[in-house]
Amino acid sequence: MQDHFEDDALTFRAPQRTRWYTRLWPACLGHGCFGRKRRQFQLYLIGYDPVGHLQRAASVGDVALVQKFINGSEYHINESDRRRRTSLHYACAHNHPNVVAWLVSNDSTDINIQDDEGCTPLIKATQRDNVECVSILLKQGADPHIVDFGGDAALHHAVVQGNITIAGQLLKYKANIDAKTEYGVTPYKLALYGRQHQMAEFLIKNGAEAHLGMKPNRYSFFFLQS
Repeated sequence: MQDHFEDDALTFRAPQRTRWYTRLWPACLGHGCFGRKRRQFQLYLIGYDPVGHLQRAASVGDVALVQKFINGSEYHINESDRRRRTSLHYACAHNHPNVVAWLVSNDSTDINIQDDEGCTPLIKATQRDNVECVSILLKQGADPHIVDFGGDAALHHAVVQGNITIAGQLLKYKANIDAKTEYGVTPYKLALYGRQHQMAEFLIKNGAEAHLGMKPNRYSFFFLQS
């Protein structure tokens, strides 16, 4: 009887493949993997998964638990994970303005702390298009001039995202409209590179210097490459 089971198993067993991940193919066919919608990871959120209890509470917007951890002295408010990401970073990345507001109301919070990529909570909130978090941070004194380790300030990230609302908030709090990256690229020039014409026009209206006298149009990208 056992021999018959083994024969049947061999009959329907998928061919053995040389690499472990190719052996997932029969399993996917059997469970309809290709009929499901593929999970889309949000830009700048890939790898931003909390590993500690405090960071996890902040990432899901659990204000009460965050308060319990901090007020009970179980964790320091600026405690970070191995990538130097604090609870404030996680709250900003996952768009929980209620957690952000509570954290920045504490005098001990380092609002401009940088993670291992040089991202402040303000930069992280800007990368994620989290307008309310950006607003709270700026009102509480977040510095819009700090650059990450790639040389980009929050305004550069707002331009890349094409988020005029956040760009306007940053300029309201005196962000340098002509700040240059380590490669000498200003927000205006970055907008042209990315064909963000509305953003480029917005920056011009707010005082950005037009490089080489260029105005935003559909040919600007090619002029910049020459």
